[in-house]
Amino acid sequence: MRSVKKTLRARSPAKLILSGEHAVVYGKPAIAMAIDRYAESTILSNLSPAILFNCLNLKYAKSFTLHTLYALKERIQEQYHAFLEGNCGIRDVLRKPFELLQYTVTHLLETWNIPLSQGLEIRASSSIPMGCGMGSSAALVMSTLYALAHFLKLEIDPIRFLSLGREAENLQHGYSSGLDLHLAMVGGCLRFQEGHTFKRTIPNIPMTIVQTGIPEVTTGQCVSFAAKHFKESTIGEDFAAVTECFDKALENNDIVAIQDCIRNNHRLLIEIGVVPLKVQDFVSAIEKEGAAAKICGAGSIAGDKAGVVLIVSQRDLSPIAEEYGYSLQQVNGDLHGTHIL
Repeated sequence: MRSVKKTLRARSPAKLILSGEHAVVYGKPAIAMAIDRYAESTILSNLSPAILFNCLNLKYAKSFTLHTLYALKERIQEQYHAFLEGNCGIRDVLRKPFELLQYTVTHLLETWNIPLSQGLEIRASSSIPMGCGMGSSAALVMSTLYALAHFLKLEIDPIRFLSLGREAENLQHGYSSGLDLHLAMVGGCLRFQEGHTFKRTIPNIPMTIVQTGIPEVTTGQCVSFAAKHFKESTIGEDFAAVTECFDKALENNDIVAIQDCIRNNHRLLIEIGVVPLKVQDFVSAIEKEGAAAKICGAGSIAGDKAGVVLIVSQRDLSPIAEEYGYSLQQVNGDLHGTHIL
């Protein structure tokens, strides 16, 4: 007899923040879009009494009993509480990348008090680079929650669904604004502020990205580092003003104004200390060609890698990217959000 009896798979898109990263954590507006990079979660039932976590990208596969998973969840929550009290760093909360997936699954099962009559396999894969500002953790969390909820035939309203996702993503980033989760769930282009979303048209402008590499520090560490700037100055208002201008430029599809906003956003990100010198030099070279570029995530406070950089240019800037060891990649908007495949 085959052990696998039922399968269900869900997909969630990555995202790019076009304006307002970091500031969005402090209630300021941001504009972001879902793009054609994806996390996929597959739920399979089998006769084993345990839950097998199969993280394909991490080449990790291990089974756990529910009792062990509940203990893991409790330990993670205790560490997060210690982080909130300032007794440890955010990197101490999740010890391994796959613990985010394990927490997400366990949290859903425990919250709904699900009695499993047989075991499960949770299989996860992703084309989204981890830790590079493209919402990889949010996409993984949402695709897993969505797949598992549908597999178990649970009816969860969107607000509760996002709340579950945020509780998991906080463990990765410290304080999740919820932006990544919203985009992963609904797709498209959104203006986001304090949990409220407003649909925008996906930009019809020439956009490419370059991958500068995985930062040496986590998103959570960058958010914690940048916090002092937002708490001790009015830089949050400066970010908000740039995003307001970007929103108007986007409505008019004014590429010149959009590029100007991106340049201003880039300078604010330098001011809060999250753009490494090599990336600053690269963006300067891009700007000399009349184009605009900026990081699209948390950036980095150490090393010379800062995740993904967005470029808006009507010219091919591949030669400049190659000089810095980067390569241009095309991106397209995603309108679908999280869905069953």
